[in-house]
Amino acid sequence: MKYTTRHKRTHTKQRPAWLTLLIVSLAVFNVPEALTGAGVALPGVAAQMHSSAQALQWVVVGFNVTFASLMLAFGTLADRVGRRRIFLIGITVFGVAAAVCTFAGSILVLDIARAVGGIGASATLTAGSALIASRFHGAARVRAFGIFGTAIGAGLAFGPLISGAVDSATGWRGVFAIPAALGLLVALVARPMLDESRNAAAHRLDWPGTITFTAGLFLFIFALVEAPAFGWISPVVLGSLAAFVALMLVFHAVEKRHPTPMFDLSLLRHARFMGVSLAAMALAFSLLPLLVLLPTYFSAVEGYSALHAGGVLLLFTAPMVLMPMFAGLVNRVLSMRAQLTVAMVLVAGGMTWLTVIGPGVGIGTLAGPLLVTGIGYGGTLAVLDGAAISSVDLPKAGMATGMFNAFRLTGDTAAAAVGGSLLVSVTAARLTGKVPDPDAVTEQLNGGIHTTLPAATGAFTSALHVVLWLGAALALITVPVLLRTMRPQSSPSLVVARSEGVVAEEPAAEQVH
Repeated sequence: MKYTTRHKRTHTKQRPAWLTLLIVSLAVFNVPEALTGAGVALPGVAAQMHSSAQALQWVVVGFNVTFASLMLAFGTLADRVGRRRIFLIGITVFGVAAAVCTFAGSILVLDIARAVGGIGASATLTAGSALIASRFHGAARVRAFGIFGTAIGAGLAFGPLISGAVDSATGWRGVFAIPAALGLLVALVARPMLDESRNAAAHRLDWPGTITFTAGLFLFIFALVEAPAFGWISPVVLGSLAAFVALMLVFHAVEKRHPTPMFDLSLLRHARFMGVSLAAMALAFSLLPLLVLLPTYFSAVEGYSALHAGGVLLLFTAPMVLMPMFAGLVNRVLSMRAQLTVAMVLVAGGMTWLTVIGPGVGIGTLAGPLLVTGIGYGGTLAVLDGAAISSVDLPKAGMATGMFNAFRLTGDTAAAAVGGSLLVSVTAARLTGKVPDPDAVTEQLNGGIHTTLPAATGAFTSALHVVLWLGAALALITVPVLLRTMRPQSSPSLVVARSEGVVAEEPAAEQVH
């Protein structure tokens, strides 16, 4: 008897691409919402845990350090081991870390959980953008990343208001419970709805570069955050800064010799790319102080609830969502160079105008400067990524995107650390000789504990003005930098669709399962 074996060829049907976009957008909305929500929660954390100003800063800064330093590493890992796998790991870690924050019994546990959450957020955002790039192509990809970017912008814009409402209703723990629940829900439903994809030609992870960059950034931020407590010229602070410099020198040497570096150092010689990157870093000193420090100021000086503070901040954040919608109209009238220049002038002017803030200030007085700053920042969101990517040759566009995001997030981290440290140092200096215990009063103010003592509110306001002037100065300084570095190029500019973290070129050697 003759037997024959029939081989059946099986095909795995791909899930609808819109499912990928929906799931990733829900996940990435969670990331900026968790970042901005932390600022709203800080007064409640301080009141319950009686923590120092430095420990409170790490609730925000710890998340930012890990988030910023690991994005390029997770981009490589996602390409090699699977984008869905890294996305699922990332959103699960993010959700579990937020859940730990919800039930944290000490400020140390809260700080560590936030840093772990930053790792998860970095993996989520990086792998999520790669998943979208693998499922959409051409014009559809541009539209998909428009939705992706809107989800991030919505998280930034409405995070303070949502967190303020939750904080007022349930307390500060509820602020972390929302991203925990949403993150774990996405992790639960995402696995059967997402297709796996990899890049067969992906390079190996640059472990030496990742380790030296992450450690160096941590030591730099550690020095900035802890300087008010140890002293700016203390051995701890100076030693941390010296170690940071040493690690950056090692990082530079490693990247020059590594066959597949996480940073392409040749991009640092592109004046146009560096000009745009510096502008993004400068903008962080307007975004982070307003999102993180203003809620604390409103609580300590004005006695606002978290919901009230979140509502006022909507004047700043809402234009950040609305402005990119008018990008097409503005592009017909102004060049990219002109758009960025005007936007930076608006940010500088708004930050300067915001120094009218003081005890008893009304929302009518704050509306103008907050709206102007928000319009300026929103204007940069419409063109900043495209300006960075189009400033280099197309083969380097992917690396330029990763480096640009690393620069921008490093700026966010530094801005949060510098702003918080200035607020502590200047407040304590202004209170010296005016109150019996300047350090204790400074701790209370930075914890958002309401006071009507004129010396205290005056000192805290003066410190906030210093932070605002710094943001205005950095924004203004970038104007001549942009005008010089973004001069019209003799060769036709590259046509690269702007997206949040991924350029509009087809991924090479894709494998989709």
